[in-house]
Amino acid sequence: MQPKNKDARDKYELTKKEHRLNLLSAAVLHEEKKIEMDTTDIVCESSYTGPKLDDIDQISAEWIVKMMDWMRDGKVLHKKFACMIIMKATEIFEQVDSLVDIEIEELEEITVCGDVHGQFYDLLNIFKLNGNPSEDNPYLFNGDFIDRGSFSVEVILTLLAWKVCYPQHFFMSRGNHEAK
Repeated sequence: MQPKNKDARDKYELTKKEHRLNLLSAAVLHEEKKIEMDTTDIVCESSYTGPKLDDIDQISAEWIVKMMDWMRDGKVLHKKFACMIIMKATEIFEQVDSLVDIEIEELEEITVCGDVHGQFYDLLNIFKLNGNPSEDNPYLFNGDFIDRGSFSVEVILTLLAWKVCYPQHFFMSRGNHEAK
């Protein structure tokens, strides 16, 4: 109403700033509700011919390689098995501190990777060049697993599957593109 009134403009800017702070406070204080899911309730259609798991504890390096090959060919992992991987990885991450020390012996090596950014074929190339993760070939991925690439789902499922398979030899640090 009074565009030339400096006092009114200053109060308006102060009010906008306070409003943004209130919105931020409300977002930060948001309590997250844990979703419980029973994967036995998810039906895997008989037409699905991709990699299958009866039990997440059966996950192996061979199974993950089949999953990576399946997704490399542009096929989608069934939601039942994706949920199984995510739930088990979540369970593993909840049992450790958010900051972990990785200890390696003096002559031992660990591969450190970062910023995959949803580039699934780049991730497959990393494993092709350096070998798949194993107890003798540990990896640390330093965040930014997802984001810019078109294959963020494939990347995160692959990384989480390796974490489930080798929880003490495959490490993932959250980057700025991964939210809690």
